[in-house]
Amino acid sequence: MREGKLKPQPIFIGGLGRVFTEIYDLESHRANRQHTNLQLREALNLVVLEKGQAESMRLTGGKIFVITAGMMSENTAAHDLAKRMAGDPHHAIFFVGYADPSTPGGRMKAAKLGETFVFSPSAGQVTRKCEIQDYALTAHANRTDLLDFVSQVDPRTVLLGHGDDAARKWFEEQIRARHPKIKIVQPQPGKTVEV
Repeated sequence: MREGKLKPQPIFIGGLGRVFTEIYDLESHRANRQHTNLQLREALNLVVLEKGQAESMRLTGGKIFVITAGMMSENTAAHDLAKRMAGDPHHAIFFVGYADPSTPGGRMKAAKLGETFVFSPSAGQVTRKCEIQDYALTAHANRTDLLDFVSQVDPRTVLLGHGDDAARKWFEEQIRARHPKIKIVQPQPGKTVEV
């Protein structure tokens, strides 16, 4: 935008992106950064998408979306935007990091230009006409790094709240094998957790 290659405009983010941005901005003074005074929300003119806005807003005019749900799970802004963008050659979807092949995001990533595929149960079939690029950047640690972290921290309790059922089960089995005294909790949506 500073170089005049993009017109000045807001960058739309999802709710979780807002949380990450707020934490990043609040803790900027504590991190080893080149630009410690940089406040992302102000510098990038970030606008949080309201619930349902991704399904109804006009996508023309070169809008930029930075959405954190790369798996494009149903009922997320990423899912709703991708199903609308997929069929238009004027749009582009850029992936940053991993998307499980069995998820809508994984299927979108794997689809060839012009290919029709089942995006998700709610969206049904879509034909990929948009540009897709994949960048090998991720903030996710791999499994062994996470297990090593548990060993280093040696907590009394571990909450497994992210990932699909199979991934959480695998982590529980590995932690129990290595650290039988650690309590493992897998929180359920809407349920209070006692630790």
